[in-house]
This record gives sequence, structure tokens and C-alpha cells, in this order.
Amino acid sequence: MMTQDVFVEQMIKKPMTWKDIVLFLGYTLVGGAIIFYVNYSFGPIVSFFLIAGLFVGLYYIYSFRNLEFEYSITNGDITVDKIMDRKSRKRLTSFDCSNVEEYGVYATEAQRLKNRTFDTKIFASFYEDGRNSMYIVAKSKKTGFTLLVFNPDERIDKAIIEFLPKHLKHEVLKSRG
Repeated sequence: MMTQDVFVEQMIKKPMTWKDIVLFLGYTLVGGAIIFYVNYSFGPIVSFFLIAGLFVGLYYIYSFRNLEFEYSITNGDITVDKIMDRKSRKRLTSFDCSNVEEYGVYATEAQRLKNRTFDTKIFASFYEDGRNSMYIVAKSKKTGFTLLVFNPDERIDKAIIEFLPKHLKHEVLKSRG
């Protein structure tokens, strides 16, 4: 009997938040004040180099806050990557669904989860506070006892449930009615 491989992936783009805007504006204002002071004290030639440095710094701040997350599931192996400015990729965690201990809606368990100790907490969701998100508690070889907060679509959710341990799969399906 031939089994079919399961591969599902999803990309989400993290929207700019007020923190991102404040950081960007703060850097711009501080940089502008320094340039004004240097221009007044040392002249326009030194200011030119500082202006160039300011623009380079603003570019890097923007590019590192331009985040996407990729969730992929391959035959029960979950991988979560962070992609910065579509140029740099970093593996946040990976684990097998058989190592998942909990799976559910983050909002209903957020208070309880905040009081627990984890080796790694990963918020790979649209919002930093985890609203409208799901969570997984799992053991990972790379990140240890891990809390993952993320926004799976229906395909990712279905694939996760398919590979969960039987007792947890039954629990998740029962809680959803």
C-alpha cells in the first residue's frame, strides 16, 4: 500500500505596529538632531556623511522590521521560519507533531501559559500579543520545551490535527464540537 506524502505551507506577513513606527520616527528624530548639531558645529561636509549613515540606518531598521513567517508541515514535521525583508531566513523551531503536548486557541489559555516556564517562547503570529492565534506546546530538539503562538490557516490546522498523538487529536476535536 502506497502512502501519500503530506506537505503544506503558509506564509504570513506581520503588519507594521505602532512600536515599529515609533522606533522608525525616534531614530529619524535623534539622527536629525545629531545632524543639525554637527552641521552647526563642524560644517556641511561632515553632515553629508552623517545623513548618508542615517539613511542606511533607517533602511536597516525598516528591513529588519519587515517580517514574514513561514509555517510548513511535511509528514508531521512542523517547521517555523522567520523571513526578514525577503532576504534573510532564520529557522525559529522545528519539531514532530508526535512531540506536541498541547494545541489550542491561545486567547483561552494565554493567562495559564504566561505563568508556565518554557525553554523557548516563539510568537510567529500577526500580532505580538497573540490575539486571534493558536498555540502549540511541544518538545523540540533545537529549542527544547517550546511554546509556539501562530496563525495557521485551515490547511495547516487540518495537517497538524492529522499528525497529533491520538489522545490529543481526540481532545482537540472534542473541544471544537
